[in-house]
Amino acid sequence: MIVATRPGGEGVKLVLESEEALLLSELADQVDSVLLLGAEDDPALGRLLPNAYPDDREAAAEFARYTRDGLLDGKRQAAQAVRDATSLDEEADGVEIVLDESQAWGWLTFLTDLRLILAERVGLDEDTVVAIDGDTRRDDYLRAAYEWAGFVQGSMLEVLDPTDG
Repeated sequence: MIVATRPGGEGVKLVLESEEALLLSELADQVDSVLLLGAEDDPALGRLLPNAYPDDREAAAEFARYTRDGLLDGKRQAAQAVRDATSLDEEADGVEIVLDESQAWGWLTFLTDLRLILAERVGLDEDTVVAIDGDTRRDDYLRAAYEWAGFVQGSMLEVLDPTDG
């Protein structure tokens, strides 16, 4: 994968191999499924839509009532944009995706959501790495996807904000 400044200087150009594009498309489908079909008690959905008022059930419910649908819709649109951009022709060796700055930030939203879901599925939290019970091969795949998505996200951020900080 190659991440570079978009021609004209604003935004991002991604060059993905076919396998990378397919992986992103499949992961976008999975993120969309969590957003669309996730149970209220799904911890991954809880990480995407955290409780704004953990000590006040009534305020939390009121906040969710006014914001949840809009947040879900924005996250689903971001996943759809990734899915659309990563669709391949059968004969393609890869895909080149040129994103303006606004589109790139939408992709970063998707990558953040993806990494939050993957982190929840394999038991990663802010402070520690905790292995959860389950299929080790599945967890290895999810951890690899988590790391790769982080690489893509970091590469895009370096292009969008190249300051040394």
